[in-house]
Amino acid sequence: MQHGWSFCVRCGEKIAFSAPKCPHCGSVTARGQAAPENISSKSYGTAVALCGVFGIVGVHHFYIGNIVHGFIDFGLFAATVFFYLAGAASADGGFLAIAGLCFLADVVHTIFVFFRLIVGKQHDGAGRLIAIPSG
Repeated sequence: MQHGWSFCVRCGEKIAFSAPKCPHCGSVTARGQAAPENISSKSYGTAVALCGVFGIVGVHHFYIGNIVHGFIDFGLFAATVFFYLAGAASADGGFLAIAGLCFLADVVHTIFVFFRLIVGKQHDGAGRLIAIPSG
């Protein structure tokens, strides 16, 4: 029997490796695995790669089924490009400041989602966990 700590793949809380269920959310575990109905069919690796490469555009949100977040991310990206081009064409720096704020909001959101994906706490559009593969 292994001793030590694991993390619940449903809620992400630290639990004993040998615990039959998570004491925080009640999810049944089998060596740290939640019940299959709580796990997304979306690929963990694909979601992480899409977020890492195309994160500020929001492609990963469309892949995992969070369509509204995808449109928000894409909207922030489009606003950044629009205000940057408008600011570059004008003598006033106000548009460049707006472009910078849009870009900053997009980057902070992408880093937040990327971190949640990496640690196994991000959910897909149906509310199922995008679990870190075991093995």
